[in-house]
Amino acid sequence: MPGTPGAAVAMTLAIVAALLFAGCGESSTPTSPDVTAMLARRRQVTHTVSAGESVFQIARRYKVSPEGLMKANRLRSPWDLYVGQTLVIPGAYQKASLGGIGASGAHRYNGERSSRQFLWPVAHGVVSSGFGVRNGAMHDGVDISAPAGTPVYAADSGTVIFSGKLHGYGNTVIVRHDDSYATVYGHQERNLVAEGARVRRGQEIGEIGRTGRTNGANLHFEVRCYNLAKDPLAYLPQPTTSSGISFAEAGGS
Repeated sequence: MPGTPGAAVAMTLAIVAALLFAGCGESSTPTSPDVTAMLARRRQVTHTVSAGESVFQIARRYKVSPEGLMKANRLRSPWDLYVGQTLVIPGAYQKASLGGIGASGAHRYNGERSSRQFLWPVAHGVVSSGFGVRNGAMHDGVDISAPAGTPVYAADSGTVIFSGKLHGYGNTVIVRHDDSYATVYGHQERNLVAEGARVRRGQEIGEIGRTGRTNGANLHFEVRCYNLAKDPLAYLPQPTTSSGISFAEAGGS
């Protein structure tokens, strides 16, 4: 049951397994048979609908038939789409990508925002890579570039369920929140919290670095609900012109 110790352990194992798979390798973290089995699973490519997109455009982009796309997502008509909707791409499975290499930039999020809103984990930075398919692989979070040593803050109050190194992710902290949400902070120079610690919203939990698979100092940030990766930008407030957050393709550095 959600909220029980057993559920918390299962959630931790599931998230770590997903991240290990994304890192495409091994970790010093002990793995259970359940975790090993999860590592062998493939991950299905998904697409988040943006304003102005149609079933036919999305199908053409992924080279699948409109009928197959509609069937896979139980769409009764091509007009059942809405902005922010997540579609499964039939027959498309990819390993996850951490980014950092071959980053393609990021745009402001114009889709429907979740009622659950987190705090930006970095006060000043440039969103250099967005969520979604990139270079043929799924990128499960956003990358926020900032100088090494920049403080990283907990996006919400919760409990640290992992603090250590993960292949590909480098120094990583995972925080479990209520309502089966979790946030992931990768590539950190240092983790400043230990497993089991309670953290409050906005508390410093690490420093931006370049550990793991990355070619520059940045934070790889993920939002997960029931261990499904969500577009973090839907869960973060839209940056204002006076805020310290900008986007790489909007003139960011």
